[in-house]
Amino acid sequence: ATCSSAFAPANTNRHVHLSDVRRAPASTPALAMWGNDDEIEGQDRIKSCIPYLLPLIDGDHFAKYVNMRFPPLGALDSVTIAPLAQIIESVPFLSLILFLVLSLGTRGANLSRPIRFNAQQAVLIDVALVFPELIGSAFEGQRQFLPLMEPCSNFIFYCYMGACLYSIASNLRGKTPDGIP
Repeated sequence: ATCSSAFAPANTNRHVHLSDVRRAPASTPALAMWGNDDEIEGQDRIKSCIPYLLPLIDGDHFAKYVNMRFPPLGALDSVTIAPLAQIIESVPFLSLILFLVLSLGTRGANLSRPIRFNAQQAVLIDVALVFPELIGSAFEGQRQFLPLMEPCSNFIFYCYMGACLYSIASNLRGKTPDGIP
């Protein structure tokens, strides 16, 4: 029986010979998606750490219970992050302005790729802090949720602090901090 349909395969021979398969030459270089930018060099190591001040400052209030339980950590916070957080909170909309500068101002081509990457990652960490902030403010003052406030606040603190410290340490070592899910 012959197949006269327009959709019938032109070649009914289903055997493929190895000589018909074409391979790329072995000398063809593999193309990397980002190039060879896994290394952060020179002053970009320090500059790439600066954007992480925004989530550290915005999430400082989640450290309240941890700082109470570990006084040395509270003393370190009162010397490093707390003064910056007080300055940011004293100027209206300064946190929003810094957020917009990091999210919109890094789109220019005059910054190196590692600085842009870290600024955008810091913005994403800061955005991730918005959701627990909203949930916490919804349950604020309700006595039945007080036993949950400390463990939830500590969990949020550990997560964002871990992400920021990982990113800062990676930048200082010269590696792109791309291990945050």
